[in-house]
Amino acid sequence: MVLNIYYNLLALNSEGLWNSSLWIAVVFVMAYFVFTPRQAWLVSLGIFSAFVLVGLLTVVPQSLQGIPIDQNAVVQLYVSQLCYLILFRLLVLSKEHSMQVRLEAARFYWLAHTDPLTNIANRRSIMEALYRALEHHQKTGEPLSLVLLDLDRFKQINDKYGHEMGDKVLTHTAQVLQQNLRQSDQLGRWGGEEFVLLLPSTPLQEARKLCERLQTLLAENTPDKPHPVSASFGIATAAPDDTPDSLISRADTAMYMSKQAGGNRVEVAG
Repeated sequence: MVLNIYYNLLALNSEGLWNSSLWIAVVFVMAYFVFTPRQAWLVSLGIFSAFVLVGLLTVVPQSLQGIPIDQNAVVQLYVSQLCYLILFRLLVLSKEHSMQVRLEAARFYWLAHTDPLTNIANRRSIMEALYRALEHHQKTGEPLSLVLLDLDRFKQINDKYGHEMGDKVLTHTAQVLQQNLRQSDQLGRWGGEEFVLLLPSTPLQEARKLCERLQTLLAENTPDKPHPVSASFGIATAAPDDTPDSLISRADTAMYMSKQAGGNRVEVAG
């Protein structure tokens, strides 16, 4: 049907081929809606080649019969169709390239901000979030709490069961923590067996209750091997003059106090 229409457009040279050629390009556009980009390109090339063949079968007999042919119009017809064909292909390639660039950018962002083992935020990501959260706290006065927790006797787990089990404990801990936080809370891996919780709009007492609940959940949800999982928690609540470093330092001091007291406990920064 398409070729028949094309044949008629060529045969009716008195109508003017240049205006008619504008509509033939719709075929190339439709190909990209029906097929994949590569298939559409091949189909478009096939259609264009068929158009050229039909054109030769139409124009040559007319020329032999002495029928006047507007050669300029015919040339413009084929050149315009070829230009449309190439233009659509370039537009699709440009779109594919742009999409690939965005995907690569998203991938690099994920790699730069995500801990590859536990799939939670890494230290850099948490620091960026902490800067924003502190700025919001200082503007609004809303409470902000930061928790550092360190898994107790983690080296013994690695030594006794191997690093594969150690990685499993870390992944399991991240899952337990993540599943029991609010959507507004942020969990990150601080380094080694240390994790960090950023708790916006959370005063000290609520942060303490959360840590005590997480203590219980970690003890109740132990991975395969019969080694209890516990953690030492240190909590610090933001003061008006806090910087990210000072808030982290106070939480780290509280966590160290918890470790020194035997672990598996919650301490609050003074």
